[in-house]
Amino acid sequence: MADQAMPRAAAGQGPVGGPGAVVYAQLAGIVLFWGANWPLMKLALSDIGPLTFCFLRFAGAAAVLALLSRVLRFPLLPPPGERWPLALVGLLQIAGMLDLSSIALRVVPPGRAAVLAYTMQMWALPLGVLLAGERFTRGRVIGALLTFAGVLVFFNPALMDWSDPAVLLGNGLLLACALSWALGATLYRRRRGGWRTPFWTQTFWQIAVSAVATAPLALAAEHARPIHWTPALGTVLAFNWVIATGLCFWWWAKSLTAMPAAQAGQIICLVPVTALLLSAVFMGEPLTAGVLIAVALIGAGILTTMRAR
Repeated sequence: MADQAMPRAAAGQGPVGGPGAVVYAQLAGIVLFWGANWPLMKLALSDIGPLTFCFLRFAGAAAVLALLSRVLRFPLLPPPGERWPLALVGLLQIAGMLDLSSIALRVVPPGRAAVLAYTMQMWALPLGVLLAGERFTRGRVIGALLTFAGVLVFFNPALMDWSDPAVLLGNGLLLACALSWALGATLYRRRRGGWRTPFWTQTFWQIAVSAVATAPLALAAEHARPIHWTPALGTVLAFNWVIATGLCFWWWAKSLTAMPAAQAGQIICLVPVTALLLSAVFMGEPLTAGVLIAVALIGAGILTTMRAR
């Protein structure tokens, strides 16, 4: 996730001194763990429905953060005036993004899925202009066009089977999850005066709301599908609860106290590249010339957009 995909720490708008090696090591850990999570989620979905997996992921992560609140001494509830706005942002950025991407992972390779999910920067530009009063800038327009070109390459007939409705739906859901992510980020940024809610409280609240919203969807769509409790599934869930959520969000908060969010976000944009490489190595996802060209265009678009901000 880039910096727009998560709450910002109050102290994370700029560094007091230059970031040290520990900060870059933490960001490298985030890139590795979030990138590895895409192939791991693909593996887990052979034993569980995607919405049920997301519900358990959110519920477990919220429980971990609730325990962490006793150590870091942060409140679990935002101030009354910010609960509903943050809940809406969480539903778009967390529930919408992860529910849709998990469903898509049933039919789309994890590397490709991660890259398409990170096209949120392309959607963020028009949404920011329409909803948040932002302006078109040369750098952001170039970044969006590069990302769009990469998406077009991804959807060319040589890389995708247009005759398979499941494949078309899966790739469409990934673009929808990027749009949901971008809409949540835009609504988060447009709030005038900023947010009074602490970073950790925002994170817990948005994940908890996502768990509550996903539970009835999972029950309605997957009540007849059994869960195969395997060591692999348990390991992936534990990884999401402790590492991908608790540890990585803590590292992210620490990083934002040492460098601007835009700079940290540029590094986090390596997540889809990491996911693609790990999926190619461990799951045999093909790295054709077309895929590499698409990844290069989307990556260039993301970095151009981040630098423009």
